[in-house]
Amino acid sequence: MSLLLNTSLFLSTHVNKIDGKGRVSFPASFRAALAARSSQGVVIFKSLHETALEGFTIERLHQMAQALEQLPPFSAQRTALETAIFANTQELAIDKEGRCSLPKDLAALVGITNNEVAFVGKGSTFQIWEPSAHAAALKSATDAVKSGDVEFPKLTGLV
Repeated sequence: MSLLLNTSLFLSTHVNKIDGKGRVSFPASFRAALAARSSQGVVIFKSLHETALEGFTIERLHQMAQALEQLPPFSAQRTALETAIFANTQELAIDKEGRCSLPKDLAALVGITNNEVAFVGKGSTFQIWEPSAHAAALKSATDAVKSGDVEFPKLTGLV
């Protein structure tokens, strides 16, 4: 069995076709990550920073809500974040064959109009992209790392 199927992390990039009924296969390694996290389900919403959909477990969404509750009620920051995140959040139902149907309104917001999507692992979360848009974003991110514009935080306690 693949080591990627034995982790609670969302890893790798999977480009999958959308079938004639609008369904797409949710990657097996992502389903395994959900099982390892004992998740109650998945939600998606339009990314606040990229032309992609953000994917979280329902439990992670609850953690985000709790974090936002630390901000003053009715503050501009809290109101903006709650509106931007929660107003667009939808559950992503995965059937027993491992397929899901992307909400058409969210897919259209990020340019997913053809017959393929890219599921992109981000560790504890994942994203869903239009494949060519993801390729451009991946190149941009890789170039930023190569140029030294971004650095990995220092790790302690690792061998």
